[in-house]
Amino acid sequence: MLSKNISAATKKCWGIEEASRNSAVREFESVKGHKIENGPVWRELELRAGLRVSAFEAMLAKRFSFSYQKKNSYIDFGFFLEGSIVNNMCETSLGPLRVDNVAGSGGLGYFREMAGVVESAALGRTRIIHLHISPELLHELLYMDMDVIHEDLRGALESRVGGEFFLHHTMDPVVQAAANELFYGLVGGKCSRIYLEGKALELIGLQVMKLENSERVRSSGLSLSELEQIRAIHEEVKEKFDCPPSMAELADSHMMSAGKIQAGFQELYGMTVFAFLKEYKLRKARMFFENGDMNVSEVAWALGYTNLSHFSAAFKKRYGVLPKKFLTSVRDKKNITLASGYADLG
Repeated sequence: MLSKNISAATKKCWGIEEASRNSAVREFESVKGHKIENGPVWRELELRAGLRVSAFEAMLAKRFSFSYQKKNSYIDFGFFLEGSIVNNMCETSLGPLRVDNVAGSGGLGYFREMAGVVESAALGRTRIIHLHISPELLHELLYMDMDVIHEDLRGALESRVGGEFFLHHTMDPVVQAAANELFYGLVGGKCSRIYLEGKALELIGLQVMKLENSERVRSSGLSLSELEQIRAIHEEVKEKFDCPPSMAELADSHMMSAGKIQAGFQELYGMTVFAFLKEYKLRKARMFFENGDMNVSEVAWALGYTNLSHFSAAFKKRYGVLPKKFLTSVRDKKNITLASGYADLG
């Protein structure tokens, strides 16, 4: 049973009702459908003063829902790793908000008080991890970069009137990889607190950087139509990463010169189209290794590499280790976590 397995991994682990009595970040009530095998569980750990991590996990055989309240000053970074749920934030200072969370989505929000209802949208496994950080600590960490961070986040850190906000977004592969590492580090109970804190700060930094890049676009020299075209090209390159169009094909289909496309990519994403595609593939590779069951050759082929040695060289240059060694390390960590849970079941 998942609940026993999880409980064995860390003492900071509760069922939803028990979590309501112990959590420092949420109050849960009106839980429905939770009294089932492998029901939802909640982990929570203070990493340092002003910084906490929480994780929600379930292997659901039937629907469930629960209502919750928040009455604290934490800024929340959310990373939805697996499954599908609907978060109806019924009471916020911005009015009612509905968020459809699926694997790969994330959120950043700041509400001093809020209430809502979470409902499962699909059966099977669900995994979510949150970071909760005080505005004071985040301000201390970001004070050198306050002039470039997202306006909504800056408003919260500067305690402006009406500084509450919520942003919903799609995670890129490097964020997903880091979020999964933190999740399994917390679940396995074998990682040091300094590792978990470092991984938490990495995730916050990655998310702030993503928002910073979005903010920088507002002051770019591109016209609105050109921005739309560059974003469309960006999405097309991501969608067709395994067999990407050539620069000539992009220029023809989007009616922009190759030079304009490259300049636009450099402005919005800080790199050329080719550099972005290469980085995106390598981030995808890491995500495949950490979340899937493919071997090195299968991952290389899925990414569109026709030469395995080229893939291995590119991966090592990006991550400092050959893909086969990286994959072995990832699977060893997962096996240790599973073995720890099975031992406690016995």
